Amino acid sequence: MSPKLRRFALGGVALCLAYGAGPALAADANQIADALVAAATASGESQASFDNASAAGDDVTIVNLRMTGEDGETITIPTVFITNAQPRDPGGFTADAMSFDNATVVSEGNTITWGSASVTEATVPTADEIKAKAKIRPFSKMDIANLNISGGDLPVPLDIASVGVALDLDEGGLPRDFALNVASISIPAEIIAGADDDFRQLMEGLGYTSLMLNVIVEGGYETGADRLTVRNFAIDAADVGKFAVSGIISGVKASEMTGDASSDALANGKLESLSIRFDNAGVVERALDMQAKMMGASREDIVAQLNGALPFMLNAINNPAFQEKVAKAGQAFLTDPKSLTITANPAQPVAFQEIMGSAMSAPQTLPDTLAIDVTANN
Repeated sequence: MSPKLRRFALGGVALCLAYGAGPALAADANQIADALVAAATASGESQASFDNASAAGDDVTIVNLRMTGEDGETITIPTVFITNAQPRDPGGFTADAMSFDNATVVSEGNTITWGSASVTEATVPTADEIKAKAKIRPFSKMDIANLNISGGDLPVPLDIASVGVALDLDEGGLPRDFALNVASISIPAEIIAGADDDFRQLMEGLGYTSLMLNVIVEGGYETGADRLTVRNFAIDAADVGKFAVSGIISGVKASEMTGDASSDALANGKLESLSIRFDNAGVVERALDMQAKMMGASREDIVAQLNGALPFMLNAINNPAFQEKVAKAGQAFLTDPKSLTITANPAQPVAFQEIMGSAMSAPQTLPDTLAIDVTANN
């Protein structure tokens, strides 16, 4: 999805579900609908309208919500259903839940549709609050199901079964806890065939005609300690494998993690722990078979050659004890490719600058400084 499409879609739908809460007043359907339109157009980059709004107690239904951006981008939502809508003193409203099913987003030749979508514990702000960038949680949870992306550079539509987001912000608006789960991203054969030559040839050599991916991100940030915890960042591909990373970084302010300030993160950050794990689900066997076919040998022959060569290949590390550890894990994995795990658990947090300095001047010391361990099939 293009940056402009992401900006418009999030600005029109998700951003309008942002910011603070206040004392509850009586709900009114047109007031609630007008507040939603005001929030969606607060940036001045889009227009919004709806056909009609009705209420049943504190539940509000808005029919045919439409948003249009400056460059012709459009969002159309046939029905927005708001559960327990409560006006706020400054304007806007809160809601126990909001659903916006069967929506269509069109931008720059791309069309995105979804079957169902909802948020819980939503807050729609005033235009002034949006312009002031108030730091308040927009929702506690968002779920979108049956996404379809088509047009643009895609030769065929791309399907995503579901996207789930959970969010908890601290008093300063920083993500105290967050989770993202993207399930069943279907990559059909036509997309692989249209990829660059290197990737296409690799997929053909490994025997993959299509892919099914899942992505999970879970973590949190402690403002007082300037500590980012990534509990899990995982990419799981059916019949390929699962790659997962977790770790803790301290000494980095949230404002330093992106953009021009990212250099400050490198200057001030410290590594507390790191885990990198790969669970094989078939790609290793395919890679060995591909290599065996190229060499006119068997898979067993390739494994034997790699196991024999591995200790010599690791001599460049110049740390005999660590080399032996890596060789044993690598040989065990090649012989029975189940999982491979690399961990770093230093006794004290180690500054990024120290790690980079050692990597340049004395790389053989890093395994001991970071207490790196390598294990297989555990």
